[in-house]
Order: sequence, then structure tokens, then C-alpha cells
Amino acid sequence: MNGGQHLLVVGAGPGISQATAGRLGAAGHAVGLVARREASLAEVGGALREDGVRAEWATADAADPDSLTGAVETLVAALGPVDVLLYNVSVGRSAAVPELTPEQLLGDLAAGVVGLQTAVRAVLPGMRERGAGTVLVTGGGAADRPIPAMATLGVQKAALRALAEVQARALAPDGIHVATVTVRGLVGDGDRQISPDRVAAVYAELVAETAGPPEGWRTVVDLTVS
Repeated sequence: MNGGQHLLVVGAGPGISQATAGRLGAAGHAVGLVARREASLAEVGGALREDGVRAEWATADAADPDSLTGAVETLVAALGPVDVLLYNVSVGRSAAVPELTPEQLLGDLAAGVVGLQTAVRAVLPGMRERGAGTVLVTGGGAADRPIPAMATLGVQKAALRALAEVQARALAPDGIHVATVTVRGLVGDGDRQISPDRVAAVYAELVAETAGPPEGWRTVVDLTVS
């Protein structure tokens, strides 16, 4: 049963976002889902509803500030202010440096990085009013070891980590805990992969941390293949 908490997932789909939504939904969070494709949203949202989680969704392009802000506002109207924001967006473009155009790089950064700032600004008034909130950001090992065949991914993840760190410092005085998990490996349920449930468990720990003193909050968490 919904206890009044609202998890908003930007970049909803199977994998990390669905596992996190399922875990926090089972703990009493209503779940708002945002993604570009209606079919993906309906699949994830439908599965959550079957498990008894209150779920609503809205389509938006994370690279478009007006589109994303409008979707967040729609879900806040339906489910109430956001308590936990999960930003789980990245663009896995197959393009090496010689082929990569400036327009492609700008577009990928708009979705993979700038959208986080858009989403944070959209949920910030409600979090500030309550004096509490958690922002979770899915990072990746490409921030430190860029993949030549996917040149923009490492740029996205490096910039995303820097943005999360500066947000963490700026928003901690307001009671808002910003944390990013650097997922250092392929996500999946196979051997030598990091399961979505492992990531979701770390995100649940970070949400629980928010109730404690800011001195104990983690900002950058590494998750490697066990």
C-alpha cells in the first residue's frame, strides 16, 4: 500500500530502473515512470501494477527540457511531490571519434547529462518544501575507461558524475542527498555481470541513508562484478 512516498524514474525500462522501482514500490513508494517510448512504459508500469504497486507514467524526451519538465509535472500532479528521483538515462551511440559529429555529441550530452539537471530542477521545489529528498544517478565505468567505439558514452558518464557531485554539495544543506553509482561492468543476470537487483539494493541503501545525518551520506559509490 502506498505510504505517501513517490519514486520518479527518468529513463524507465527493463533492468536497473525496473528492479529499483519494484524494490522501492514494494516498500511503499508510488512510482512515476518517464521514458520516450510508450510501449516500454506500459510494460514496466503494467508489471508494477500487477505486483500491487501504484504506478503512473508519461512519455518525454530527456534531452528536451520542456518535454521532461512537463512529464515530471504531470506525475507530481498524479502522485504527489517526488521523494526519490532516479536518473537512469544514457545514450549508447555506436560512433568512434572520426565519425562522431558535434551535433551527435551535443545531443547525447543533452539526454545523458543535461536531463539530470532538468529533472532535479523539476523536483526541487517539493523536496525543499519538505526538507528532504534523494537523487540517484546511474553512472558507468566508461567515465574512467572510455570505449573507443562508443565515444560519447564515456563523456556522458564523466560529466554526469561531475554534475552529481556538484549537486550533492549544493543541495545537502536543503536535506537533499544526491548520489551516483558507478556501475563497472555489464548489467544482466549472467556470469561476470552485475545484476539489476544488486544495483537496486544499493539504491535502496542510499535512500535509507537520507534519513541519517548528512555526514554519513555517500556521493560516489562503485559497484563492480563480484
